[in-house]
Amino acid sequence: MPTEADTRIVIDRLLREARWNVENKSVVSTEEPAADGRADYLFKNSRTQPLAVVEAKRFSTDAYSAKEQTKAYAISLAAPFILLSNGREHYFWDYENGDARPILGFPTQADLERRANLRLHRRGDLGSSLRAVPYPMRFRFKGEEVDARPYQLNCLKAADNALIAALRRMLFEMATGTGKTLTIAMLMKRWFQAAAISRVLFLADRIELAKQAKETFDDYLRDYPCTLLYGGKRSLEGQVVIGTLDTIAGQLDPGGFGHAYFDLVVTDECHRSIYNTHRATLAHFYAIHTGLTATPNPGELHLLS
Repeated sequence: MPTEADTRIVIDRLLREARWNVENKSVVSTEEPAADGRADYLFKNSRTQPLAVVEAKRFSTDAYSAKEQTKAYAISLAAPFILLSNGREHYFWDYENGDARPILGFPTQADLERRANLRLHRRGDLGSSLRAVPYPMRFRFKGEEVDARPYQLNCLKAADNALIAALRRMLFEMATGTGKTLTIAMLMKRWFQAAAISRVLFLADRIELAKQAKETFDDYLRDYPCTLLYGGKRSLEGQVVIGTLDTIAGQLDPGGFGHAYFDLVVTDECHRSIYNTHRATLAHFYAIHTGLTATPNPGELHLLS
């Protein structure tokens, strides 16, 4: 019968794929003494400070069931994150912001450290930090002074409330020509300023749509570097990455975008994106997922639920 030791063999392999140096105890320690027990693994940042506690369970055990036990370990070790795994199913838990959620693999050290650093830039908790950022009532766009439309502000407020409530799937339904891309740019800027996110992936299914999005982002998000990827181009640069589906789908290998590389994934024209490649690409990322559409179809939008 498989044991917890068998699970750890699998976990060690997955950690190496996520570029963790398992043999370096200043990066990954095992059997770390914690409250009322020992943490199976303790991930550390580049300054050897605790980042995440990992609880390993045998293949036949529900990994999620260990969350409360592991939370006690994490709190006692001052680790902000938790990972639960039975070698087949994995959960990531930012236990101060919502529940444990499935993740397909382990985050890299850099991505965990970046997410932990986001907290240091917030003004209080997430809700307080969002409320401290004023809504963009009037702003400059394409060389003109523009007033935000009431429906755009309503959209931003609804998205803020959803984020505070720890919801991670959102849908923006707006008629063609009403400014979906500008509205999502307004949201991204607010969330950047509130330290709710620091990296965004904008997925488009056609290069023409990707280029149009980059024009909007380069203008409205001029202080946030934006990279356009298409035709197989590879890059891990830019706070905002705009990519065609095929290009991003081809960069999910261990040397490409990790599971926690992006904090927000935006899917443009999401009603079109129902084929398997897109489903796998979306599932790869542990992130807030937001879909944009003018013509929703309930039978197709289950990807965002």
